[in-house]
Amino acid sequence: MSLAEPTTAKPDGKGSFFSKLPSQATDTFDRVARGSREAFERIARQPHPRLTLGKDRDVVIHTDRVRAKPAISPTLSMNIGANAVLLGIWGTLFPGHVKKTLGIKAPEPVVQAVFGARELWTGFTLAGDPTKSEVLWARVAGDVFDIVALKALDNRHNPKRGTARAALGFVLFVTALDVIAASRMTNVKRNCL
Repeated sequence: MSLAEPTTAKPDGKGSFFSKLPSQATDTFDRVARGSREAFERIARQPHPRLTLGKDRDVVIHTDRVRAKPAISPTLSMNIGANAVLLGIWGTLFPGHVKKTLGIKAPEPVVQAVFGARELWTGFTLAGDPTKSEVLWARVAGDVFDIVALKALDNRHNPKRGTARAALGFVLFVTALDVIAASRMTNVKRNCL
């Protein structure tokens, strides 16, 4: 017998377990299974499902369900936020090192404001709620600014041209991730209260 052939009860009465049950029992089994599935789906659709554990003992489950395609998007967005926090700390606390590493000639307060503070803001915001698409799109705009600045640093007069070029490659990669996360988070549907 192949796997594609359905199994049927044999004439001698040796069939499957369900074929031996009276029709009333199988109807009851189907009704219980269907009722359990419907009850589970009803609980899952509620904003705050309530489970009754006994007399006067209810448990309320508070959830914030986020629907995104694919489900990896919130995790990607949170990782982008964590990366932004690290870059923001570097730009805010060590602007001299950023200048020396990339060959930037701007004053340190400019590096702190444009590079450090912006990255910290987006990083902490995404760490708090990775589904904020407007913050992800703000990151994309910041990435475009970084690409323009790093492309300007990739010239023969900059002694740190190689580092600026490597940073440009990194920013291009992160920009692609930001665009993917932002476009997917734009379509997130929330059903929480």
